[in-house]
Parts: sequence; C-alpha cells; structure tokens
Amino acid sequence: MKSALVFSIISISILLASSAQAAWVPITGDFVSISSIPTGGLEVGDKLFSGFEVTGLASGGPPEPSAVTVMVQGGQNDATGDYGLRLRLAWNAGADQLINAGLNFKVSILPDYDPYFITDATLWLATASAAGTGLVQATENIFDADFMGNCIASLGASSEADDYGAFLMDSSLLCGNGGVPVEMKDIWVRMGVTVQGGNAGSAGLHEAFMLYSQVPEPATILMLGLGSLALLRRRKR
Repeated sequence: MKSALVFSIISISILLASSAQAAWVPITGDFVSISSIPTGGLEVGDKLFSGFEVTGLASGGPPEPSAVTVMVQGGQNDATGDYGLRLRLAWNAGADQLINAGLNFKVSILPDYDPYFITDATLWLATASAAGTGLVQATENIFDADFMGNCIASLGASSEADDYGAFLMDSSLLCGNGGVPVEMKDIWVRMGVTVQGGNAGSAGLHEAFMLYSQVPEPATILMLGLGSLALLRRRKR
C-alpha cells in the first residue's frame, strides 16, 4: 500500500508537469550563430550540445541556410524541466521558391550529472505558416551512434493548406529493438527542414525548438521513493 502511494505521488507529479503550459527560459543568453559556438560545444543545464553541422540549399531567391545564418539559444522548458535549443530561422519562401536545410549535432549528459539519462525528445515549430501550395515540413531522427547508428526516435511536423501561424509539435520516446524504451547518455540528432511556396503559394518558419528530457537512473528513482516514504512516516508520527 505504501509503495502504491509513493507511485501515485510520482505519477501525479509527472502528469501535472506534462499538462502545465510551457514557457521558454533562456540559459545561454542572447542568440548566437551556430558558426560561433566553441569547438567544445554549448552547455545547457545538464546537457552538452556539440558537433554542429549545417547544410542547405535555396532556389528562386531566398538566402541559402548556413552555420552563419542559423541562430541558436540554449534554454529550458520551465513546465517539464527539459533542456534544449531554440533555433531562430526566419525562413520564408514565395511561389517557385524553396529552402532545404539540414542540422546535425550531438547531445550528451555532462559528466557532473551521472545519474541522469535522456529518455525522449520533442520537436516544436513555432509560427510556421503556409498558404496555397506552400509547405513547411521538419523531421528529426535520433541515433544511438554517429556512424551506422540505430535510429531510436523519429519525429515530424508540417504546416500546409492555409495553416496560418500554427504551433506544431511532435514528441517521441527513445526506443531500441522491438520498441523497448531506452535511456541514453549520448544521442546524435539529424534534423531536416523544407520551406517552399510551390507553384502558387507561400510558406514561412520563424523558430523551432528541440527539447530533450532527462530522468534519474532507476536506482535514483528508488531512493527518491524511499525518501518520500520516510517523509510520510514522519508526518504520521
């Protein structure tokens, strides 16, 4: 009965956190270009974002995406506690215009946070809009290794058919073989974005958020549960 009570307390806390409205809390200060991030990477809370690569092409007039033009800020969702990146893109495409971009990087738990693991990811497109034949589409694939790694999560979000000013979000647990959830210290992220106007439309994407959760290892969760049980005992006395 006591273990059930502790489990209920933890479950309710998770539910309240996930249902609360999200607010972005900057941690790394002002936006900086990806090209200006130090070789060692960008520290955001308990995570290190490193190995950034930006590829891209544009046709019909928009500027080509690059590590110089893609701006980034590290921060936290204060409702869930997840740390991640806020990308300022400001990409717009009119009729017969196209922007295709790719962003690769590695996410690691910093050494000072040994009990923590990454368990899931969230992709959020802020103020994505499309009119007529316009389209905004973003994908995020996460791997367990840099080269020939296994894909452990796939996310996607898109805006089309006059979907003005939409806030589009997708999230996924990290899962290994057979769909079994896994906990990772390091993950490799491959993001792809398309913004196009088609033959008679327009599209735009102002910002994108990429968030990554963390949880204590099972032994730590057990210790937290025992601590809660001890507090309950003291209150009863």
